[in-house]
Amino acid sequence: MPELPEVETIKRYLNKAISGKRIVNIEILSKKQFPDNPKEVIGEKILSVERRAKNLIIKLSNKKTLIIHLKLSGQLIWERKTKIPVKSTRVIISLNSGKLFFNEMRKFGWIKILNQNQLDLELARFGPEPLSKDFSIEYLQKAFGNTSRPIKIVLLDQEKIAGIGNIYANEALFEAKINPQKLARRLTAGEIKRLRKAILLVLKEGIKYNGASAADQLYVKPDSSFGSYQQYFRIYQKNGEKCQKCKTIIERISLGGRGTFFCPKCQM
Repeated sequence: MPELPEVETIKRYLNKAISGKRIVNIEILSKKQFPDNPKEVIGEKILSVERRAKNLIIKLSNKKTLIIHLKLSGQLIWERKTKIPVKSTRVIISLNSGKLFFNEMRKFGWIKILNQNQLDLELARFGPEPLSKDFSIEYLQKAFGNTSRPIKIVLLDQEKIAGIGNIYANEALFEAKINPQKLARRLTAGEIKRLRKAILLVLKEGIKYNGASAADQLYVKPDSSFGSYQQYFRIYQKNGEKCQKCKTIIERISLGGRGTFFCPKCQM
């Protein structure tokens, strides 16, 4: 699933590519992926492309918004020239110059039309953005202290922290030398400080390298090229390999149904 760095990468690309253009047509190939009436936004100008958590937000001139969630395998492909839809194309948004293809193999992703009140309600459930001033040591102490869940599970909870998914949770916990199974409320003040620093580090790295196109290679940028952060993974999907720090063999377990990778020595 695209996480904060991947969605941020897509946002930055599209903000340059489609801001100022007008929507001239929307072809819906799968109603499940676009349940609303496209006539509400046809003819409207795109003002900006923004991100909140793992959501892309396209602001329009009629004060409505297209909100997009890519879920597990969604892609947004921008083409200036005519392109024949691929098998996984669910929605085609034609602009006065170019087309935006929403591809989603598993049909979990979606595009919705929301007014400002609906958008505010949709986004209110998310926790603070890790790259914002609200993501403080004090906030994390409170958020972790109120739960007895493993810290890895808490990091994936979008109501606690917005945008972190499985890749960056694994990477941050390794960088902070914290066992992913440790109960969140058991973290010391020093561990919380290290973890906050590690989260910021790996997310900024992810953005720097345009996100991670991991083993399934489902994540691509709007120009169809891959991200490169997978070349810098510390621990994600490296089970059976030697830890880069201590040479102990990296282990894989399942936490909350997600593959979890850790070094049994560095993350005791």
